[in-house]
Amino acid sequence: MADAVNTGVKNRVDQAEYVKVADAYELMGTGFKEANEEPGAQVADKKYINMKSKSKSISGYEWVKTFSADQILSEAVIKDFVEIGQTQKIGQAAERDFVTVHLDEPVADKENTFRARHVRVAVEVSSFPDNDGEMGVEGNLNGIGDIEEGTFDTTTKTFTPTGNAIAGK
Repeated sequence: MADAVNTGVKNRVDQAEYVKVADAYELMGTGFKEANEEPGAQVADKKYINMKSKSKSISGYEWVKTFSADQILSEAVIKDFVEIGQTQKIGQAAERDFVTVHLDEPVADKENTFRARHVRVAVEVSSFPDNDGEMGVEGNLNGIGDIEEGTFDTTTKTFTPTGNAIAGK
């Protein structure tokens, strides 16, 4: 029998997302079927008179996280997203703090603390699908500004910035 091969592929359960609802970070977990990050690199190109081909560079990002969830209203994040869509909140009323926690990257000498990325998001609820009689909620978390590096304590649910904005590194 052949030995199992470790492919080194990161597991989805090694990454957790938290959304600040009211004054506390809540886990985006049970009920969420998908949460896909799209960095949205923006490409600029330029061609000079002495060149046959254009040169391209990355000029910025339009960060988005798409989501799909069952309407389990006992889950704080889902209840919040459903309320945003049903009451058609706009502007700051539809904005939240969002943190991605890399559970496979613990911080040395700090129990339950991991590398994390924070970004302010505008919660865009695009649909309430009927999934064979069960209601869902789908949409996008649209990044506002640059992603900020830091750490997240999963016990106290506290994000601590390290003072580094990721964009432009």
